[in-house]
Amino acid sequence: MDKKFTVFGFLAQVFMIYGITTGLLNIFCMLFGREAEGYSTMFSLAGAGVSVATSLQFLLALTIVMILRMVFMSDMLIKNMPLGARIAAMFVSVFAVVVACVLLFGWFPINDLLAWLMFIVCFAVSCAVSVIISTAAERQENRKLDEALKRIKEEK
Repeated sequence: MDKKFTVFGFLAQVFMIYGITTGLLNIFCMLFGREAEGYSTMFSLAGAGVSVATSLQFLLALTIVMILRMVFMSDMLIKNMPLGARIAAMFVSVFAVVVACVLLFGWFPINDLLAWLMFIVCFAVSCAVSVIISTAAERQENRKLDEALKRIKEEK
C-alpha cells in the first residue's frame, strides 16, 4: 500500500507514465503509422507522431487510472478490503476506463474482433507484468523490513 498521498507525488506519477506512454505511442506511429492511418484515431497523423487530441486523451485516461490506483492501493478510502480484491477491482476498473476511451475516442474500430482480442491480450500481459513487478518490490521491501527488525532486536 502507498505510504502517503501528496498532490506532487500524484502528478509526478501521472506525468511519468504519460511520458513513457506518449513516447511509446510515438515510436509505434513512426513504425506502423502509415499502415494504420485511417484505422485508428491514434494514428491520425500516420508516421508523423501523435496528435494533440490523442495526447490529451491519453493524459485524461492516465489521470483517471492514477486516481483509481490511489483509491484502490491506499487506505485513504478503502480500509478493510483484502489486497487481492483491491488489485482485482483496480484491474477491472482500469479495463473499463480503457474500453470507455476506445468507445469515446475511436482508438480502434469497435466492430473489429481482432483489435479487441489483441487489446485483451495486451491488457492481460500488462496486468501480469504489473503484478509480478509489484510482488517482487513488496518482497524486497518486506525483506529489508525484516532485516531492520532483526538488527533492532539484536541491539536490544
